[in-house]
Amino acid sequence: MAIDHDLTNLRRTSRASYNVRPIVWGQAISLFGDYIAYFTLPYFLVVLTGRELDLGLVAAAETVPMLLFGFSAGVILDRIRLRPMLVFADIARSLAFLLLALGVYSDSVAPYMVFAAAFIVGSMAVFFDSGLQAYMPQAIGEELLLKANSALQLARTAAFVAGPVIGGLVVGLPAIGFETAFILNAITFAASAVFLTMIRPAYERQRQPRLAFFDEMRAGLGFLMRHAVLRTATLAGTVTNLVFTPLEALLVLFVAAEIPKLEQLAGLSDGVHVGAFIGVQAAVGSIGVAIAPRVERHSSLAAMFIAGLVMLGSGFLTVAVTRTFWSAIAAGVGLAGVGWVNVALTTLRQTSTPEHLQGRVIAASRSIAWAGLPLGAIVGSAVADLVGMVPVYIAGSSAVIVVALVVGGRRMLAEPAAA
Repeated sequence: MAIDHDLTNLRRTSRASYNVRPIVWGQAISLFGDYIAYFTLPYFLVVLTGRELDLGLVAAAETVPMLLFGFSAGVILDRIRLRPMLVFADIARSLAFLLLALGVYSDSVAPYMVFAAAFIVGSMAVFFDSGLQAYMPQAIGEELLLKANSALQLARTAAFVAGPVIGGLVVGLPAIGFETAFILNAITFAASAVFLTMIRPAYERQRQPRLAFFDEMRAGLGFLMRHAVLRTATLAGTVTNLVFTPLEALLVLFVAAEIPKLEQLAGLSDGVHVGAFIGVQAAVGSIGVAIAPRVERHSSLAAMFIAGLVMLGSGFLTVAVTRTFWSAIAAGVGLAGVGWVNVALTTLRQTSTPEHLQGRVIAASRSIAWAGLPLGAIVGSAVADLVGMVPVYIAGSSAVIVVALVVGGRRMLAEPAAA
């Protein structure tokens, strides 16, 4: 019996280690497509209509689904088999971009088609992103979660830089154009679906008797609110999103308007100047994200979360105060801080939540944390129009540091993460 038990554990460990690769590679490709779309969808509308309102509508169409479906998606995810749902979400997003590419190719595309595609992609992302986080403990086990989450965050950081650049090059070539960019988006989601089919869960999923739909929703939200660590980290994430979103949204304009060019770039366009700044930021940020697992081994997820907030706030505060090109290094530290916060919060959700509540708690936590995004973008941009970008950067980055000091100083994350 002991031998059989050891063999079972060995098979699970081997399968879990194998599953890390298709998860990371599939999502690296998918994230690349996400950030191509991050540039191509709004830019296509600029070319198609040139109306600022349309840009706001497409951004709303992508983000509103989290507020509409976030809590209910968690209940659904806890009721169904997760891998087929993840594959379906990828295929649906792939088809949305294929139809958009067909509309561009046939010259029949209209703004409402772009809004519809954005809404479908945003809606499927609600189910996919929470579902993947809930599926990973089954696929790879708790011991590999930090490694996989760090690799995914590193892929996200790289895609954040490369995706818009590649998207800009693709749509900027007359012989290629937007239809090719949208087809490329579709291919990345299809590739993610293929990688997901390679995964065989290493651990069985626990099943619980079903309750009424809203009772199950309350059970997930209730666990989140009763768990001091998850509650504190989620609310800290909400406040951080509220004050940091305008800093992220205004970064391109801030660099172009407030950061002097290097002498070597003086004769080149503002686009090259901004691209160089963001390139340095991304390089430093990627290094910081890559060392996240080593940091956690010598501390804890809670310490990583707080340190990430400090890095985020102090990095962008340095940018706002010094306003030199090489403050891009400090911005990179801030970007690494974003990565540490995301890795720590994602892993805390996965390891602190009972298996049968994973979908509901993860979706509820993400929905609450995301609630600060639209308000922060609107209020921050409006304030920047009134008083300028520098005060917004100083206030926003200082607020993040205050959040870190409050959470760390009062030891709000001192409870053991296990539940």
